Amino acid sequence: MKLAALAAFAALTGCRGDTRDDDPTEPIEVIAPLASPIDDHADEKPGFIAALTPKRSADVMAPYTSPSASLAVKLGDLVTKGQVLAKLDDRQLRQELEAARAQQRTAQASIAQAEVDKRGAEIILAREKAAEAAGVGSPADVTAAAQAVAKATAAITFAHATADERNTKIAELQARLLEMTLTAPIAGSVAMIYPQDGARVEEGRPVIRVISGGVFVKFAIPADKIGAIKPGDTVDLRVDRRAELLTATVVHIAPELDAVAQMILAEADLVNPPADLQPGTVGRILPRPTRPAPPRSK
Repeated sequence: MKLAALAAFAALTGCRGDTRDDDPTEPIEVIAPLASPIDDHADEKPGFIAALTPKRSADVMAPYTSPSASLAVKLGDLVTKGQVLAKLDDRQLRQELEAARAQQRTAQASIAQAEVDKRGAEIILAREKAAEAAGVGSPADVTAAAQAVAKATAAITFAHATADERNTKIAELQARLLEMTLTAPIAGSVAMIYPQDGARVEEGRPVIRVISGGVFVKFAIPADKIGAIKPGDTVDLRVDRRAELLTATVVHIAPELDAVAQMILAEADLVNPPADLQPGTVGRILPRPTRPAPPRSK
């Protein structure tokens, strides 16, 4: 039962089975070693293991690897949607942007030069044609002048293509610069900050988690207790470090048994929850005893 309870708690709190030793930005969770031998009755407490879970949560990921992240918020801060949470080091991107802009100016100058060359080649071509018509020029000179015009036209096309490529690069770098400023995807509060201020962040790794909307209860029903409660039932919730019982209503029970934990995950909404409940707090769901049906009158 103890192994099953641990597996269930991992499912409730969103933990995965993969290790995170290779990620220094991940918070480290220390789990006390299991007693040996394992006591199969170690989790024989009343009710079902439960955890308070935020109704909405969003991890803000690092879009690119950055040597440092400057945090603009602290743990627990209230934030609005779109508010700046952190800024990644963008010095290298800005250098690339300046280089791309310089290359774009060069491409524009190449366009202007190619257009000047074409106008000069067209003037020469017109002169050679006139000379040929007057009988003082040769067809070879006309052909050479026409080729010069064609070459200048091709140079203009190439210069425009180069300029377009530089413009695309600039737009891409500008978009990346905007992404280096991390903003809140939802309004709520800062629930977790993964890296320390000024620490390196890796592409695709979470930087900050924002939660909102209060909390609901996730809990696990052991396989041998399936059917003990059903959606719509009113249950009690005993939360760690809180004396009074809370009331919740079961809203969902998973249709499938977790093969590893041998438990079914379920959810419940709290009835008039206190404002100071913290996501991640663990407790126990306590089913209320069913009242026996009144005896039939004869």
